[in-house]
Amino acid sequence: MRVAILNSCRYIGGAELWQIRFARFLFERGDEARFFLRPGKFADLVEEERFKLRRIPMRFDLDPVAIGRLFFALRKFQPEVAIFNDQRDLRVGVIAADWAGVPLLIQRKGWSFLKGSFRDRFYYGRLDYLVAVSKAIEDMYRAKLRLREDRLYYLPNGVSPGRFDRADALELRRKIGADADEVLIGMVGRLERQKRQSDLIRAGKMLIERGAKIRILLAGEGRERENLAQLARDLGIAYRVSLLGFVDTIEEFLAGLDLFVFCSEWEGMPNAVLEALAAGKPVVGADIEGVREVVEDGKSGMLYPAGDLEALSERMERLIRDPGMAREMGEAARKRMSDNFDEQKLFREFRNWLKQRVKERR
Repeated sequence: MRVAILNSCRYIGGAELWQIRFARFLFERGDEARFFLRPGKFADLVEEERFKLRRIPMRFDLDPVAIGRLFFALRKFQPEVAIFNDQRDLRVGVIAADWAGVPLLIQRKGWSFLKGSFRDRFYYGRLDYLVAVSKAIEDMYRAKLRLREDRLYYLPNGVSPGRFDRADALELRRKIGADADEVLIGMVGRLERQKRQSDLIRAGKMLIERGAKIRILLAGEGRERENLAQLARDLGIAYRVSLLGFVDTIEEFLAGLDLFVFCSEWEGMPNAVLEALAAGKPVVGADIEGVREVVEDGKSGMLYPAGDLEALSERMERLIRDPGMAREMGEAARKRMSDNFDEQKLFREFRNWLKQRVKERR
């Protein structure tokens, strides 16, 4: 099976890392996957991973240069499946892929935002299937685009069991020079307003004022980097906030944390939260669709109303002051991931589904 993977995001987030892992899974089973990406850090990472790659500009929606280049590249590769990720690569790619005669056109939708406009109906009407990473996303497409049940496929994000078993829990402390009694609180995600890392910094300030000895660690790249750094300086806690950029050893990063926080205002099903749970970390997460689908409030973590800084700081403080409860939540989180979100099992089921859909089109 030949699979074209398209993405117009220049940064590296959970969806991008999922694409790399799925491509690797396909290669290990004798399939061929090739990336068609907008130039940027994600394209550079794909090249470092030694996947076949074609850079396509995708400067704007309906970019004629991008459509033309993608059309010729796809016609040469002749994929049986094209998987889109973001809105721009969908709008550019679905036209080029249709012209190139790609039999199966799919978008994997990982974020819960859709206007349901005429433009959305135009592009999604040309897709064969919508792959939703959460039940909330499925519901959104039924409501806003009236997609039939037989055009939807539920594929939650997952984590490979045992991936974090051998991670060195002390390596992160050594790298940042943390004191033994410092509580390390971390978040992973693109540095964008949607992710609301600023909430963690502000809530951290409240904890520091109440005497907590914490260090806030932000892993990820994005347009908000300087704004977040300036916020930490303005609040007088820059010495307690570290912006680490893209972390390529996420296993060691998560293993070294005492507490994982996720403040995003909307999501599909965030890989970062799944990975933190699989690493056995207690999670304090915003009570939003996608997060509440994986975090059982009071069992594998704690939820708080998104944007409520007092509630966020209160839940962090409870876990900091009760390490026994934090440890029990971390153990429950690891078991939940193993039982329900085994990535290898999910990949096998998705690959078999793709092969059956391709077979139907021959």
